[in-house]
Amino acid sequence: MNRLATVMAVSLLLAAARAALAEAPSDFALRQPLATPDGKAFYQFELPDSVYDGAARPDLGDLRVFNASGEAVPYAFLPRPPPVAAASMPRALALFPLTVDTTRPEKAGLSIKLRTDATGTVVDIRSRDGTPVSGSRVEGYLIDIGELDRPLVGLTIQMADADHVNARMRVDASDDLGSWRTVVASAPLLSLTYDGRRLLRDRIELAPLRARYLRLTWLTPGSPALEAVQGDVGNRLLEPPRRVRKAAGVAEKENPNAFVFDLGGVLPAEQLTLELPEVNTVVPVSFDVRTEPQEPWRAVGITVAYRLRQDGGEVVNNPLAVPVSSARYVRARLDPKAGGVGRTPPTLVAGWYAQPLVFAARGEAPFELAYGSRRVAPGALAIRTLVPDYVVGKPLPANVGIATLAAPPSEANRAAMREPLDVTRWLLWGTLVAASVLLGYMGLRLARQVKREE
Repeated sequence: MNRLATVMAVSLLLAAARAALAEAPSDFALRQPLATPDGKAFYQFELPDSVYDGAARPDLGDLRVFNASGEAVPYAFLPRPPPVAAASMPRALALFPLTVDTTRPEKAGLSIKLRTDATGTVVDIRSRDGTPVSGSRVEGYLIDIGELDRPLVGLTIQMADADHVNARMRVDASDDLGSWRTVVASAPLLSLTYDGRRLLRDRIELAPLRARYLRLTWLTPGSPALEAVQGDVGNRLLEPPRRVRKAAGVAEKENPNAFVFDLGGVLPAEQLTLELPEVNTVVPVSFDVRTEPQEPWRAVGITVAYRLRQDGGEVVNNPLAVPVSSARYVRARLDPKAGGVGRTPPTLVAGWYAQPLVFAARGEAPFELAYGSRRVAPGALAIRTLVPDYVVGKPLPANVGIATLAAPPSEANRAAMREPLDVTRWLLWGTLVAASVLLGYMGLRLARQVKREE
């Protein structure tokens, strides 16, 4: 009997070992061939959307790269690159009001000059014959940027009495106050108050700009006065490109003000945007995420979603930055006091950074990417271990080539996506059963021996 129990235990251990060593291409649900030209030592490629849809592990630990002989080759994920450069601290810019008669001086036959006297810097506005001109209503502003050693990349507008502002502004630039060029044709500016919350959009993004003067002109009648303008000087903050995926919302049965979105795969979402179906809608929204339907929801952020008509166009909210969180399902809970979003459900847009992968070209090509298995442990190395010459923020060494996906993914072994056998639990149950049988056998022998002695 002891021999039988030993054989059972050894068999279960061997089965567990075989499952743990699932390192052949046929042990994964999906396979995708790679093209590797140029004969480099390493290759990199950006993970396709199919990996996020087909991987079994949220951390992508079930990825492998195989050579033509079916041998797994070492690989590593490239870390997220840092932003190229950050803007410096904002600085206050000299601001001068322009009246209704002088917002378009080049068309009105007027000239603008800045002069400095004992009282400070003054805007001198005159007609072409030298006659001073004055207006009655401020509709724009002149900004003296001054001498800057780096380009201007943004403006922050401080508006006076801005309890309800939904307006647009044009930004023109000049070096001599005589000829002007439009750098931003129509920038939205918002300042709304709702249910004790403040919705503010007071920044105008600029392409890196070198100019001595700016002219700000309201395109919307009745806009408020400006109190101050700050400028960001430096290089634009260049974030790595993100992919986006849209998903239609489904209302929760128990809560009509909550919508659930299925992204189709586990994505490392870092930006969420709620696209509203109807114009002139403003609604506070809370976002929750989870990976599996049976998991509890995890709160990731609160924002105000809006879609407003403005000067023949529309202005919408910016994406909400959220902590990077692996999620397939997103729930948007709307504030019921906002009155809903209409009969059509909203749409969710999720943005994420697709990590590049680097692998060593050991063995013969062609290489292939395999993924989708609940039986393997993470196998990625650290990038500095795989590529000794790698430096964070620097280009990859010259011996790293570019691989491309040669074909769409093909199914290999769908059974790999099933939950693996819980070897520990079955060994425990096997041991208990074997022990019970052994104890029963020993009890039976003992009973027979007692009976013979009687």
